[in-house]
Amino acid sequence: MEVIEDKTKVSIAYVLMERSGRILEEIQPTHPFVYIHGYNNIIPGLEAALAGRKLGEKFSIDIPCDLGYGAYRQDLIMKVPKEELQEVGELWIGMELEMFMDNDIREFQLPDTADEFIEDLNLDKDESDGIYIVKEIYRDSVLVDGNHPFAGKDLTFEVEVVDIEEPSFSELESGFPDQDEYDDEYDDGYDEKF
Repeated sequence: MEVIEDKTKVSIAYVLMERSGRILEEIQPTHPFVYIHGYNNIIPGLEAALAGRKLGEKFSIDIPCDLGYGAYRQDLIMKVPKEELQEVGELWIGMELEMFMDNDIREFQLPDTADEFIEDLNLDKDESDGIYIVKEIYRDSVLVDGNHPFAGKDLTFEVEVVDIEEPSFSELESGFPDQDEYDDEYDDGYDEKF
């Protein structure tokens, strides 16, 4: 496939920067980021910028925070009594916890997979469920922050379209790339397609 359209599996390499030029994240072409286009699984500004791009194309795009990771929300910062976190076990700064609210009862647990941090971004203005990062630990409480680390930042992406292909049936059903395929692909440290 040569052009990014809805329901295509896309592999991209990119450098993500703050507008000041400070690099926040860098994904190499040998180990690209893979997603299914049109399923709203990446930030809206980047997905819109990728639509219609061609295989091998390189471009730069500025994305304001409202089309990126959203505004920084004070309501997603909270002090939690340590007794609410007893089931979690050991705590450390930078630890990710998943929070659920049910009938005004708050519950924290460890995320099942690392992918949940991306999939459960707290971007919906009405929701507080999702991933929280431990920012500070006190004697009787813990300060957690449910904002994505890039929330409130205007961003610049320098992107290269590395591959475009037909997704599998299971990928179309789930909206996400088959994880096992990529785990096997990178066991030897390099994939010949890229």
